Amino acid sequence: MQLIVDSCSDISIDELDRMGIEMIPLKITIDEEDYLDQYEISNTEVLDAISEGKRPLTSQANPEDFTKVFRKYVERNVPVLYMAFSSELSGTYQSAVIARDTILDDHPDADITLIDTKAASYGLGLIVERAHGYVEEGMAKEELLAKVEKDVKAIRHFFTVDDLDYLAKGGRLSKGQAFLGGLLNIKPLLHVEEGRLVPLEKHRGIKKVHSSMVKHLIADNVSHEVHITQANAESQAEQLKQKILDGTDITDVKISTIGPTISSHTGNGTVAMFYFNEGV
Repeated sequence: MQLIVDSCSDISIDELDRMGIEMIPLKITIDEEDYLDQYEISNTEVLDAISEGKRPLTSQANPEDFTKVFRKYVERNVPVLYMAFSSELSGTYQSAVIARDTILDDHPDADITLIDTKAASYGLGLIVERAHGYVEEGMAKEELLAKVEKDVKAIRHFFTVDDLDYLAKGGRLSKGQAFLGGLLNIKPLLHVEEGRLVPLEKHRGIKKVHSSMVKHLIADNVSHEVHITQANAESQAEQLKQKILDGTDITDVKISTIGPTISSHTGNGTVAMFYFNEGV
């Protein structure tokens, strides 16, 4: 089975290559110039542009992008599993649906499975990494898909941003929600609910946000890997990691950088935390 993912998993190209996973990039536009996520533009370049007052725009991968990749494997009789960035945040999943249906017109027996993970950033990344593990184990397709669907239900996202208004301008949060956050001069804690970004709590100060994140870990009885991502917030990410290590029995906490497309919408100062709630 060939695993395919879009660039919103925030897994690096090098790591995807190591796992043999094909990546379809979204597009980022800055100053009317288009770039392919990760292939032609980096997280640093996106965040530098934001710091200069520019507004990176993103666009979904189109059906032709998916058709070309899907067809390559279908013609070799290789089953395809595409795990998509949340359909509530991008039209990329729908592009994959159009591509699959187009190919099925010519190849009705083509084995193409699409999963809308309702996840983003390393929430999607963790799902993809587990799916790769299932493939490596030689798991049968039916069992593999059942496990991936369970992982989709179990994944948890928690994150905080410096500027709620930046999220609102990108259409990922309502203007009313952003206005209240700015008015109260708070640090928000947000999560992903049914694939959408939703404000969860309000706290005064990053330390209280970190404490709340740890409380969620404890409440969900997490004992395995936690993944933290950050955008120009290395020290805050390290502080959160230390708080997790000090306050829980978790010993495996990784930190990575938020990718270009996601950081185009969250901006500088974002810290996110992802894990599986195995109790669901």
